[in-house]
Amino acid sequence: MRKFMKFGCSLILLLVTQSAYTAPFSFRPFSAVTVNDYLAACTIHQNTCISEVGTALLDKIHYEAAPEICLSSVDYAAAVPKWLGDHPETFKMPTEDGIYLALKTLYPCE
Repeated sequence: MRKFMKFGCSLILLLVTQSAYTAPFSFRPFSAVTVNDYLAACTIHQNTCISEVGTALLDKIHYEAAPEICLSSVDYAAAVPKWLGDHPETFKMPTEDGIYLALKTLYPCE
């Protein structure tokens, strides 16, 4: 029982310590409201940043009637944050709208 208590206390201490060093929830790509927030979060959470591109694509495709995007490779998401960063006119857009615009521009169907 004593070992279990030590383990439990150590686990709680680890979780508290980890949460003190991680970015707040509002600073994660999935919770970003605008493209600007998304890009700021991407500097901290690169992997989640790329995952958000796939999520935005799936959400938008669900509502779009005709395909506007033709992906050329499985690494399609990596170019999106750079494209958005190079286009400050997108910074105030809702995150998924900006991501979808980047994908349409980077990978148009011809």
